Amino acid sequence: MGIISRVLSRTGIAPHPSRGNSTVSSEFIDRDIENYYFRIITDCLKRMLVPAEDMEVIIRRARADRYGLSTFSAYVRILKWDPVVTPVLLQNMPVVDARIRRLIKASVILEQTHFSGLWFQVSSNAEGTPTSLLGLPFKLVHQPRGAT
Repeated sequence: MGIISRVLSRTGIAPHPSRGNSTVSSEFIDRDIENYYFRIITDCLKRMLVPAEDMEVIIRRARADRYGLSTFSAYVRILKWDPVVTPVLLQNMPVVDARIRRLIKASVILEQTHFSGLWFQVSSNAEGTPTSLLGLPFKLVHQPRGAT
C-alpha cells in the first residue's frame, strides 16, 4: 500500500496508516486518478524548469467518453511570468502535451481513463507579465532575381 499511496498523493508522502484492521480496495476513486495526473503533469513541467510556485495545475474529470472511459483535463495557470522560461514553455506546448500523453499511455493506473488535454492560461495580472507586444509575426517573401 505504501508505494501506491505515495504515487496517488499530491505531496508524494504516504498518509499514516490507521491502526487496526483495514481493507484496501483495488478500485481508484476520481480523486486518486486526479492526483496521479497532477503528479505526472507537475513533474513534466518541473523538468522544463518551471518552478512549482510559478504555476497552478488543476485536474478535472470532464465526462465519460463514447467508450465509457472517464475523461480528465488539465488546466495550467501561469502565476509568475519568467522572461526566459515561460515563452519557451508556451512555444513548446505541443511537445509538453506529447510527453505527458506518452507517460499517461505507459501508465497501468491510467489505462482505463482518457486524457483530453492541457489548457494553458496566463493572466495579464500575473507577476512579471509583459505590458506590450514583444514581437510581431511576419512573413518572409522570396522574390526571384530580376523581379521588382
